[in-house]
Amino acid sequence: MTNEELLQVESSQRQFDQEKEHREKMNLIIEQQEYNLVAILKPKITIDGNQWCVLYGENLQDGIAGFGETPYTAILNFNSAWNKKI
Repeated sequence: MTNEELLQVESSQRQFDQEKEHREKMNLIIEQQEYNLVAILKPKITIDGNQWCVLYGENLQDGIAGFGETPYTAILNFNSAWNKKI
């Protein structure tokens, strides 16, 4: 492999690493944003049967709820429910 080819490979690897780091930072920012609503509202987070439940309000009929197999997926579902029109 020539020096020029080696420099191209190193440059490509550096670019790949920078893009990967950028994606990881963006994913972290997105994940933090998903937790913001829960941090502000402080809904109840409980286990309901075989799923996690995030509930804002007194009950499922009058409140807003999200369910999921993990607390995080329940939060994502809650955030989605929060943004739905009545």
